[in-house]
Amino acid sequence: MRLLPAAILLSALLSGCGGSADPAATAPPAAPGTLPVAVDPVQAVLGASQRFGQLRSFHATLRMQGPRTVETTMDFVAPDRYRLQTDDGPQLIIGDTFFLQRAGEVRQVPVPPGLLAQWRNPLPPDLAPAQLQVEDLGSETVGGQPAHKYRVRHVSAAPDGMLYWINAQGLPVQIERDGQTHGQTYRITLRYARFNDPTLRIALP
Repeated sequence: MRLLPAAILLSALLSGCGGSADPAATAPPAAPGTLPVAVDPVQAVLGASQRFGQLRSFHATLRMQGPRTVETTMDFVAPDRYRLQTDDGPQLIIGDTFFLQRAGEVRQVPVPPGLLAQWRNPLPPDLAPAQLQVEDLGSETVGGQPAHKYRVRHVSAAPDGMLYWINAQGLPVQIERDGQTHGQTYRITLRYARFNDPTLRIALP
């Protein structure tokens, strides 16, 4: 299952440093501080992923724990602008170009198409419901806000899958996955916030 490999590629990219979106679809309204009425877990997860892919902007934090710890933040503005916080300061990816900023200079470096696409849609957009097994783990608080927690597995992938938290608006607010690379284990935690925040802007350097 194609789950978050971009996070691994992103950490490598950071180490090396030193489509148009439609307005977001809305979930059925819920009273403040409450979660939507329970729905089929598979449909809840797929619907959250689809709504997330339609957002115009968001802020994300990434923490990867393993052989070494990587922490970074990212802002996204549709259709294809990303701002990553690194030890060298903010770095931009616009389309398939990485604007590497260092020592007062800006260098344009091509990156593989869609390198950060999964920041926008954690699950493949063409994933069929029959390909998923989703376990409802009940309510849990994320960042002080109510959310619903699910364990998501692909029928043909590793049994551990990933954990997926959905907020009262039907959007994913946290994703956690364990994995291995080069024989070493890691854990990735992604947390999302500031959905469709009009103050998020990413200008060319």
